[in-house]
Amino acid sequence: MIAKKYKTLGLIALGIALGTLATAFILPRFTSTTSEAAVDAGERKVLFWYDPMYPATKFDKPGPSPFMDMDLVPKYADEGSDEVAGVTVSPTQVQNLGLRTDIAAMGQLTYQQSLPANVDFNQYQYEIVHARASGFVEKSYPLAVGDYVKQGDPLIDITVSDWVAAQSEYLTLLKTQAPAELLKGVRERLYLAGMPNELIEQLSKTRQIQSYLTIRAPISGVLTSFELRSGMTVSKAAIIATIQGIDPVWVVAAMPESLTDFITADTQLTVAAAALPGQHFEVQKWQVLSSAQENTRTLSLRLFVGNPDHLLKPGMSATVSLATKSQPYLLIPSQAIINTGDEQRVITQDGQGRFIPKQVKIYAEASGKTALLSGLQAGDKVVTSGLFLIDSEANINGALERMREQPAEHSNMATDQGAAQ
Repeated sequence: MIAKKYKTLGLIALGIALGTLATAFILPRFTSTTSEAAVDAGERKVLFWYDPMYPATKFDKPGPSPFMDMDLVPKYADEGSDEVAGVTVSPTQVQNLGLRTDIAAMGQLTYQQSLPANVDFNQYQYEIVHARASGFVEKSYPLAVGDYVKQGDPLIDITVSDWVAAQSEYLTLLKTQAPAELLKGVRERLYLAGMPNELIEQLSKTRQIQSYLTIRAPISGVLTSFELRSGMTVSKAAIIATIQGIDPVWVVAAMPESLTDFITADTQLTVAAAALPGQHFEVQKWQVLSSAQENTRTLSLRLFVGNPDHLLKPGMSATVSLATKSQPYLLIPSQAIINTGDEQRVITQDGQGRFIPKQVKIYAEASGKTALLSGLQAGDKVVTSGLFLIDSEANINGALERMREQPAEHSNMATDQGAAQ
């Protein structure tokens, strides 16, 4: 019993000794480490905590993220700069993120597009053929709607009895050598009665009454109406035929409203038709019509296309290939644009390597390039890859808010354009 008691006392003494050692060596070290951490935390002021995957949401206290399976990350006051609305990324992070940049430079947008179109009659070559005199159709030439006629081709022959009396009077005055005033008056009556000038001249030469009239095509084109046949009677107001030209033919394309400013005298236009593969047709001239189509929000682009062989038929579908360049503008790659719907911005990199968001105003985009009206200057370096990660960081440290508080930089595009031209 005595031995067991001394053994118990020995163990108690050993425990006291170990506690003393812990108090002397281990506890001071723990306290020192904790104090250093507290000093570090005291030196760096925490603005808020956030989830890097949802940087727009800020929290007042640390803890687990409600969005992801991770802890919230502190945002320190010394990580941003109030002088420059930007963020700093280490070279290692730049390499890991695969950040790439490009230089803003003056240039012209190159725009190419194929526009759907239709072939139509040339409405400037449109003739309505009247009889101009009442008569009887002696002969109708073998023609029908859709036939092509050349200028001067005969359409119908008619007999006009109303001319006989006036012609007889005119021939009598010629025989009696009547004054020129009388002869002129009778000639005028014959012309108003529908007698062509060439028949009046023929009457003066042959001194034979003409009651037979051949009505001919006044222009070359396609008959779009022709209904008279032999044996019919016609009045002087009757329409004999309508003729519409097809050389040059009209090609009308539907053009987006956004292309209005792109269409210039230097625009290249070519026409092709699906029914004529491999063939392209010369555009003689073109014009943009003054009204837009409300249902499609397009403008009508009218082209005058040479058609000497009549290969292009009215009603055919066609394609208009458009190639044009804009006036000089400040250009950047389109992938550098961050479009939020309410604003457009880019991430620029200054000479010290800081990434700074800037608002921009866009003019147009084509072929992977975007033309700017304001916001940047020639020579500015813009981020084209990995910009969304930097944009999120800029949103966290308030760089975007400071960007919006500052007036946007406006480029004097008119001066730049004039210098470029």
